Parts: sequence; structure tokens; C-alpha cells
Amino acid sequence: MSDQQQGFKNEMQQARHRLQAVSSLALQQFEQAMRAYQTWDSRLAQQALSQLQKAHDFEQALDDHCLDILSHTSKDTDLRLILALLKAITDIEQICIQNSQIAQQVLVPAATLPTIKQLQAISALAEPVAKMLKLSLAALQQYNISQAEQVHRYAASVNSCYGAILRSNLTTGDLESGQLEVALSINWVARALERIAEHCINLAKQAVFLTRVSSGQSLRVELQPRRLR
Repeated sequence: MSDQQQGFKNEMQQARHRLQAVSSLALQQFEQAMRAYQTWDSRLAQQALSQLQKAHDFEQALDDHCLDILSHTSKDTDLRLILALLKAITDIEQICIQNSQIAQQVLVPAATLPTIKQLQAISALAEPVAKMLKLSLAALQQYNISQAEQVHRYAASVNSCYGAILRSNLTTGDLESGQLEVALSINWVARALERIAEHCINLAKQAVFLTRVSSGQSLRVELQPRRLR
């Protein structure tokens, strides 16, 4: 292995360490945000919100690192790996933003809190999204195609739960009972969870791409389209 190849390998290893760090942060923030919303815990919500700046700092650092690598490499395979990492870190940062949107709902003054039924509906949606997030991040960190391919299996559950929440919150009964603000909050959280699921699909695609490029396999990625529906 030439000095240039060894240097690129070392740089990519550092980039992967940074990607692993921001992945762990995104997962921790997701869990904090969901616990905060399900228990209406303002302290946890604040903790989740405080993670957003850290995620942004990680994104900036990894972005700068990848751009620096780009400045002294011209090999097609290397360029593809770096661009895939850049796409992945963008999706992870977007997941952190959606996590913050969930946590923010806890801190908005409200006269009425979500009902047990509404919180159960959010929990039902959050469960497959959490599985998608864990699988996609693990696939990205470990270059594991098997884990990446499992991510899309939960998309149907996400669609079903998300649709059920929207239909429930559009019923006349909810509006007449003074639950409009709560219904809007639930819709915001449900939408944030659906967006996280979309970003997980993207991450799974990048994990497959990175794995194949790293091992010299085909560059085609046969996954479902980005949109869940």
C-alpha cells in the first residue's frame, strides 16, 4: 500500500469515528425526545434540545474533514466514498433537527395535555421508527448490508401508524372537545417521526453504497425509493 493510499485510509477512519459519534448522539437525542414527550418531562426536553448544537458541530467538523480529503484525492472510488459520507451526515443532522421538534412540543405552553390514547398512538409510531433508526445507524457504522436491508421492512408500519394519527386528529369530536392544540401538537410529532423514518431510508441506502464501494462491488444500490409512500 502506497503512502497516499495509507493516508486516505487513515483519513477515512477518522471520518468514520466522527460519524459514529454523531450517530450515537442522534440516537440518544431521539430517545430523550420521545421519553420527554411521552412523560411530558420538560427537563428531558431541554436536554434533547441542547444536543442539537452538538450535532451541528459534529456535522460541520465532518463536513470540513471530508472537504479536506477531497482536496487531495482524485480517485473515483475515494470520491464516491467521501460524497456518500457527506450525504449521510446531512441526513443524521436532519434527524437531530426532527428530534428537537419533538422535544420542543413539550415546552410549548398548553392548556390541555395529550390523552393516554394519543400518547399510545405516538408510541406505536415511534416503535418502528426507533428500529429503523437503530438499524440504519448500525448499518452505516458497520458497513452492514443485511442491517440496511432490514430498515425498509418497517416502512409499512410507519405509514399505517402515521395515517391513523392524522385520521384520528381530523375527527369532529376532537375539535369540538377543545383538543385542537393537542391535535396539532400530536400531528407535529407524528410528522417529525415520519421524516426521521425517511432519513433512515436514506442512511440505509448510503450504508449499502459505502459497503459495496469499499469492497469493490457494484455501485448500484437496489433499495426502495426515498419517500415512504
